[in-house]
Amino acid sequence: MNTQETWSAARADRPFVRLVPDVQFAQFAGGKSLSLNLLLPAADHPVPLIVWIVGGAWVSCNSARNLPQLVRFAEQGYAVAAIEYRLAHEARFPAQIEDAKSAVRFLRANADKYGIDAARFGVWGHSAGGQLAALLGVTGGSPEFETADHLQQSTRVQAVVDFSGPIDIELDFQSEFHMPVMAMMLGGTIRMKPELARSTSPIPYLDGREVPPFLIMHGDADTTVPLRQSQLLHDALTASGAASEFCILEGTGHSTAEMLTRSDVLDKVGSFFDKHLKS
Repeated sequence: MNTQETWSAARADRPFVRLVPDVQFAQFAGGKSLSLNLLLPAADHPVPLIVWIVGGAWVSCNSARNLPQLVRFAEQGYAVAAIEYRLAHEARFPAQIEDAKSAVRFLRANADKYGIDAARFGVWGHSAGGQLAALLGVTGGSPEFETADHLQQSTRVQAVVDFSGPIDIELDFQSEFHMPVMAMMLGGTIRMKPELARSTSPIPYLDGREVPPFLIMHGDADTTVPLRQSQLLHDALTASGAASEFCILEGTGHSTAEMLTRSDVLDKVGSFFDKHLKS
C-alpha cells in the first residue's frame, strides 16, 4: 500500500559524526605507508582525542575493525583516531611503538585542521594494542622511540586505557606457539634478545618520570594473555606512585567482541576519559 506522510519538524536526537578515512601519517622507503581513520564529532570548539590502537598479536592490524564500537565516543564529544602500525614481519620492534608515537605527533601537528584539542590526548588499546598504549603512556614526553616527522610535537598523553595488554613477554610468551612471532618482532628469540624483549614492557620506564593515569581492564577467563600480565602493570604503577585503576572482568575472555559490546565496560572507559580529558 502506497502512503504519503508529513513529519513535523524535530531537533536531532544524536550528534552528527564524520568519518575522515585513510589519513596518511607516515611513509617509508619502498612505498610502505601508514594511515589512520578519524571520527570527528560536530563541535564548535576543539575536542579531546582518543587514539585507538587495535590488537592482532603484532601480526595483523585492521585499524577500521572497531570503528562501529568507537562511534559512541565520538557522539560523546571525542575525536577518535584508529591508527595503523607496522607488523612484526614488516619491521622489528621498536617500529610498532615508533609508529604509534608518529601518529600522536601527526595528530598534534594537525590538531587545528581537525578541530582537536592538542592538550587533551588519551590512548586506548587492546591486546598488542594495549601493550603499545601502555608503552606510549609511560614514555610520552621522553626521548625513547621518537623518530621521523613532527619531532617538535610532544607524544605525551593525559590518560591511558589498556585492555588485556601483554606487559612482560619474557614471563608468558616463550612457548613454541609464541616463538615465531617473538622471533619476527625481536629478530631472534626472547632468550637471544633479552634486553630488547624487556624494552617492550612499560614497567622498566616507571623510573620516576611523570606518568598519566591508567585504566586497566582484563578478563579472568582470558587464555591468550594471562590476567597476571595486567596485575603486574597495575602493581608496578601503584608502586611507582602513578594512578591506576584495575578492573577484573569475571568470566570474560580475550576478544574485543566480549569487551567492546558491554555497556558497563564502555561506560567505565567513558567516565575515565571524561575525568581526565574533559574535567
